[in-house]
Amino acid sequence: MAILPIRDLGAVGVITDTSPYNIPLNSFSTAINVRFDEGKATRSAIFRTIKDNLGFSPRFAYGIVPASGFDTVLAVSDTYQINEYSSGTITDRSGSISASSDPRPFTGASLADVTYINRPDRVPVFRGPSGTNFADLLHWDANWRTPALRAYGDFLLGVGMEEGATSYPTRVRWSNIASANAVPDSWNAASTTGSAGFNDIVSMKTALVDGTALGTNFILYSSDSIYLMEFVGGTFIFNFRQLFVDAGLISQNCVVEVEGRHFCFGTDDIYAHDSTSKQSLCDERTKNFIFDNLNNSAANVCFVQHNPTLNEIYFCYQSGDQHVAFPNSDRCNRAAVYNYRRDTWSFMDLPNVSSGTVANVNSIATFASVTGTYALTGGSFFSQSDSFNKHTMMVGETLTVDGITSDKIYGIDLADAGQISFQLDTEATKPVLLERTGVDLDEAGLGASQYVVCTRLYPQANTINSTDTTLTFQFGASDIPRATPTYSSTATFDIATDHKIDSRAAGRYLSYKVTIPSNADFELTGFDLEVTATGRR
Repeated sequence: MAILPIRDLGAVGVITDTSPYNIPLNSFSTAINVRFDEGKATRSAIFRTIKDNLGFSPRFAYGIVPASGFDTVLAVSDTYQINEYSSGTITDRSGSISASSDPRPFTGASLADVTYINRPDRVPVFRGPSGTNFADLLHWDANWRTPALRAYGDFLLGVGMEEGATSYPTRVRWSNIASANAVPDSWNAASTTGSAGFNDIVSMKTALVDGTALGTNFILYSSDSIYLMEFVGGTFIFNFRQLFVDAGLISQNCVVEVEGRHFCFGTDDIYAHDSTSKQSLCDERTKNFIFDNLNNSAANVCFVQHNPTLNEIYFCYQSGDQHVAFPNSDRCNRAAVYNYRRDTWSFMDLPNVSSGTVANVNSIATFASVTGTYALTGGSFFSQSDSFNKHTMMVGETLTVDGITSDKIYGIDLADAGQISFQLDTEATKPVLLERTGVDLDEAGLGASQYVVCTRLYPQANTINSTDTTLTFQFGASDIPRATPTYSSTATFDIATDHKIDSRAAGRYLSYKVTIPSNADFELTGFDLEVTATGRR
């Protein structure tokens, strides 16, 4: 008999691409709706219903920070209806603008306290700090279109241009310097008195996709190359130079800046760079699982969202993997979740979501305003006194066939340690699946030829949930490395009363699976595995 201690279950995360018998004992081969942090495996973030029954299909979300009071969230429909959420109310801010349905992504920008929304089927729109409704962008040529409208320094940029009947896919066009509380007064590159201009990056082989600031510079992305744009002033205004020729972006809204680096969702890799060096984040860990299951025909629905509260970045896409909980999604149903502080990966089910943003919302709850149960409502009495914390939010569309009954604005929160005083959305929040296959026990001195029996497991687990303190375990085994394990019936472990779980799983390669059918938080930091060698086969 041998006792094998396995600790620090939050250190490595999930590794899907390497054979499980070659990965560390404290890593996992499957991790759905789980996150890894502070040496433990815990429940991933859950979804709270900020607003449901929107009455439109949201495709884009953008947070606006006002001069005072709570932030507001723009939720833009497929037909370019611009709706503003504020303190429980949705208001149409479209004004006289209109557009037909278009599959291409929206982009948003803020400059000089003016908010901009863009999609390449029409002229961009704007709203000033004292405005109510959006309107077509002033001083922008009515025949111009751009796939991405962005802000850089005091300039507004069109990243890639169509100008009338002529396409300039690698053109960057910039405005005059913007004044406070106003849109730029000109885009005329021929003017000798302004700063507006353009540059065609003729060495770029594929069309510009998007761009965003990195420190004092601006980084431009095509699908397979990256260029740097820097302000130099004088006659030329900007300088352009190539950074990398082997990476780009899969779509608009697929890069975020965090701690001095860009985190990028590329066409065949997820990577980070600081404009000097570039590093793959998922190679030999989760890359194959992500890109083999990603629906490339729906690449335009991909987006990246930063969750600064949890130190996580969500790389959101439409997946056909075997674990997806929303298989009929038209939008994103899977997030590959990267914790950039711990350098760990996990995965999360997404309820047909289209876009994300970060904002604070008025989440102060009263007995009159709360319509659900106390147990499913987030926040605490303390958090009610300071509801200006910013939260990650997403917008999602109705998916009746998979159980999503209305279009919604979701808040991303923790289940039991949450900060948002809204109801947990039981339609959108799916159960935990944590699995480790192919445990060959080399660390216990037992070779691959050794047949072993797992007799007991002594989990180190905890929860702050007082209503449900149970975890569900299954143990399995196989004799062949690539064979699917045969699992035993489930065993329930009560964190409040139990100290061990008995098992009779036998084979050359052991496996275990942890499921949490409820929406409660849990912490699994390690366990002792008791095994007995019975011979060689």
